Amino acid sequence: MTTAQNTAPELSRTEWKAVASAYEEAEAYRSVPRKRSLLRTALDRVTGQHSELPALDPRADALRRFVCTVRRTRRADERLVPELLGLGFSRAQVDALTLISA
Repeated sequence: MTTAQNTAPELSRTEWKAVASAYEEAEAYRSVPRKRSLLRTALDRVTGQHSELPALDPRADALRRFVCTVRRTRRADERLVPELLGLGFSRAQVDALTLISA
């Protein structure tokens, strides 16, 4: 991976909310009681937003599916990477999201 470990991927507020939602979805998949993730709580505090996640655009939805898969399997789903790249994410962003989601 070429992404520096201290560099967070640059994503929009909606995309970060999609990441947080994917964390929660992955936890629910493992039959863990559903609760707000620490990431979701932190993002809400940073952004000042406490509302529900808006309807996802194709970019945010692809991001959510990728992060959720990484959370479940602990590795990148290379089948979803071309879609992310096609939607304008860089390989560095994908690599960083893999690192923070695994």
